[in-house]
Amino acid sequence: MLIYKNTFDNIMTVGLDFPIEDQYYANDTEAIVADGITRDPIGISDFSNFTKKEFLENYPRPSGAELAAKEVCSTFLNANGSLVDRLIEANKSVKRLNEKNIPECDYLENDYYGTVASCVCFEDNILKYAYICDCGVIVYDKNGSVKFKTEDDKELYSDPYINKIGISWNLPEARKIVRSEYRNNLNNTVNGKCVSYGALTGEETAIHFIRSGQLKLEDGDIVIVYSDGFTYYLNDKEFINNIINFNKDIFEEYIEKKSKEDYEKYGKEKTLVMFKT
Repeated sequence: MLIYKNTFDNIMTVGLDFPIEDQYYANDTEAIVADGITRDPIGISDFSNFTKKEFLENYPRPSGAELAAKEVCSTFLNANGSLVDRLIEANKSVKRLNEKNIPECDYLENDYYGTVASCVCFEDNILKYAYICDCGVIVYDKNGSVKFKTEDDKELYSDPYINKIGISWNLPEARKIVRSEYRNNLNNTVNGKCVSYGALTGEETAIHFIRSGQLKLEDGDIVIVYSDGFTYYLNDKEFINNIINFNKDIFEEYIEKKSKEDYEKYGKEKTLVMFKT
């Protein structure tokens, strides 16, 4: 049963008419959450001497991240086949979006529009899931213990090497390296192991980074489909208590409190869809 679905604003963008780059669709039998990939601001390639306020004021509107996330959710809703098949179709839709809007990718202001995503569907007591990168799925039992959680390929395989580039993300050189060499690049290997991460940018190689599986559910299990803005919440005792004893108003008050408490961990844009069996 679908219990709750919502996107919470980035607290730094409230009142700024900022694009909503998390998108979702959910009903009682399936759901998808898509998290659009942050764009570079217009006319700014070196972020070093710009404030967050200036970054936000120069951010593209409309945002290619928002458009890609919307496209993926819309395509998922109308596509047929397995969850993986539907994400492959969604990636094709993003490719068409980029063909219209990005004639030549520079991995900076004119980087490909893209998004990551996670999705689920329920067949009797079986949960099927598929995801790419750091959108995820987590399952708790009725007592709040974690039964299953998807892995974040970027955190596991790419970040350890990205962190060694030695160039600040504020500089265009760093963003070009990450987006061209570490995203959807099957040839980026270390000791025979691919250390790239995936994203739905329309590139055909993206489909190789889609992960999927299924598991059996028990009565009382809680299934959450989320964007990475919820990552730090998932093991928080108060969060788990709130989802076990769910009350919409109390839950949203808790999220607001945590968002203000520590922006870097809790305050960014985030989406959650929750089911209980």
